[in-house]
Amino acid sequence: MRDYSNMPFLDWKDPASAKKAMAQIHHAEPVIIGLPKDYLIVFDADACGCTPGDSPSHLIDCHAAESLKALAERNDSPELARLAKIAHEAGQVVDIETDNRRIIIHD
Repeated sequence: MRDYSNMPFLDWKDPASAKKAMAQIHHAEPVIIGLPKDYLIVFDADACGCTPGDSPSHLIDCHAAESLKALAERNDSPELARLAKIAHEAGQVVDIETDNRRIIIHD
């Protein structure tokens, strides 16, 4: 299991979180985004290049642009779509924990 304990956490429900996440990712810094309960974490993991993690609810090293864009479209979230572009440009990857409702963006 990967250790995310040193990464900053942002609650996606907070209106300022999108801007904070974009700043973190723009500087190639990792960030954890906590998703609201009504957020749909449904996308084609294989098409997004995800690798299974330690449990069935964990996906690791997903392509940032594809996975975040798919989640943005599913949830009508333009902020997440912008974050997808920034993460891709910064060379970041995405881990997704469906059980903990978290997106981890890192290098």
